[in-house]
Amino acid sequence: MTDAIDLPVRVRDSLTEAFGEARQAVRTGDYETAYEQAENASQLLQHKVPPSPLKERLKHGLAAVERTAADEPLVASEYLRVMTQLLDE
Repeated sequence: MTDAIDLPVRVRDSLTEAFGEARQAVRTGDYETAYEQAENASQLLQHKVPPSPLKERLKHGLAAVERTAADEPLVASEYLRVMTQLLDE
């Protein structure tokens, strides 16, 4: 059983939605929305996800998205895709 399976469905779905909306925003150049969605996901991680390797990977990915969204949107988009994939494992 992976960490993602242990997450409550609502939390996993909310994170997946935030990552998806952030990815779409990055791809269209709407960096304000991308940052807002990354912040939403960060708050969910902080308050709803117990300590685990998955949480650490997602925190790392969100930090990378915040660093790269404006200057390297393809990199940020890929981080968001991979984080969504981690939740589906």
